[in-house]
Amino acid sequence: MKSGQMRPEIGGLAWVNWKSILPYPPPRKIRRLLLRLILVIAITPFVLQILLAYVVGSDFRLLPAELQQAKNLLIVTAHPDDECLFFAPSILGVLDRNPDTVGGLLVMSTGNNEGIGDTRKAELQGSCAALGVEETRCVALDWPEIQDNPRVWWDESLIESIVKEYVQKWHVDVVLLLIWGPGCFKIITFDEGGVSGHVNHRAVSAAIRNYASTDAHAPATYMLSTTMLIRKYTFLLDLPLTSGPFSWRILQALFSQGRAGDPGSHDGDGGVLVANTWGRYLASRQAFAKHASQYSWDRNLYMILSRYVWFNNLRRVRKQTT
Repeated sequence: MKSGQMRPEIGGLAWVNWKSILPYPPPRKIRRLLLRLILVIAITPFVLQILLAYVVGSDFRLLPAELQQAKNLLIVTAHPDDECLFFAPSILGVLDRNPDTVGGLLVMSTGNNEGIGDTRKAELQGSCAALGVEETRCVALDWPEIQDNPRVWWDESLIESIVKEYVQKWHVDVVLLLIWGPGCFKIITFDEGGVSGHVNHRAVSAAIRNYASTDAHAPATYMLSTTMLIRKYTFLLDLPLTSGPFSWRILQALFSQGRAGDPGSHDGDGGVLVANTWGRYLASRQAFAKHASQYSWDRNLYMILSRYVWFNNLRRVRKQTT
């Protein structure tokens, strides 16, 4: 019997030459194909990071005009160090591109769960300086009703009232109180998952989402998207998956120049994708290094492996229609 042939089955079926039906390549070719596939998979995240950070990152189709042209940017977090652990690509991506944008950071607590709130509040100032946030707009609150506690859901109405107060307080010098729409004031905060799932993060998200979606005078608000745990610690390997919904816009940015107001640009409803350059990544590490009380080997590893220190994808809070 010749190689590759099969004995006739019962009923007198003709012999089948399986090599002609399943022409498997030799093992060496399989190895070559697998090596090429692995190489492509390994290189693609780095190519995308370079592309988004250095080539198309300023295109309005990826980072909308209302963020790039904002006069005052407000970042709202729950604890000191959240700003550099999660939001650094967004903060640096906006402030570095527009020197006229004034950055502000409102932290809802001093992170006093372990009794070192005063220390963490002082460390926050160094982090703000590294990220380019104004010293006078780098605030950690210490309200008795809003204290760092992973088992307590914070009072959402109190958070809303505090955020409204600071929106007004830091906007007065611009003299644009009646037009808190695009180009005037922006808020960036957690989404409903709180990124890490921390109950305080989720409470901040719930309060600000309600404020942004129901208050007609609330500024444009963006939320940082939460991913599942396994994707959170994949370095740049998650970037191709995250970039999927942005593929068409990335291609448009590569082959055509976009400007604010063009039909191809958008107001952020389709999401925002912003990536750190190498310089901004180092600035993120410098910011976290200021939080000496929180610096440990696992946090140091986080600052390498976490997707949130390399890129952010945001989504805009939509106004509720009546």
